[in-house]
Amino acid sequence: MAILLGNTTLNPNMVWVDRYAYSPVVQEVQTTLDGYPVVYTRSRTAGMPITLVALEDQGWLTKAMADAVQTSALLPGAVFELVIGDETFNVVFRHHDAPAVIFRPLITRAVPLPEDYFVGEIKLMTI
Repeated sequence: MAILLGNTTLNPNMVWVDRYAYSPVVQEVQTTLDGYPVVYTRSRTAGMPITLVALEDQGWLTKAMADAVQTSALLPGAVFELVIGDETFNVVFRHHDAPAVIFRPLITRAVPLPEDYFVGEIKLMTI
């Protein structure tokens, strides 16, 4: 299963941690003066969070991958195509849930080497 964010190929072993923690149904409940609930329900068409995580034991990103994602995240308002296996989404970085990108090296150095690996997370949402 490939993971592609824009033109950047990510490690296919990253974990989509909130894949099953989202509901496309939104509901609001108000109470009338008589004490009866009034329920408003609708479908949400966008805004699904997609958080991709590179763990300590799987899904590491190369320095080139991490740099490419970080560069993409710095483009305000940019929309990217995200492909995970056979699913395709239009996404933006979740800057309102800052930081949208968090990476840390597996081996800490003052200056990362090109062959270094990183763990962390990429916070996206569908639009």
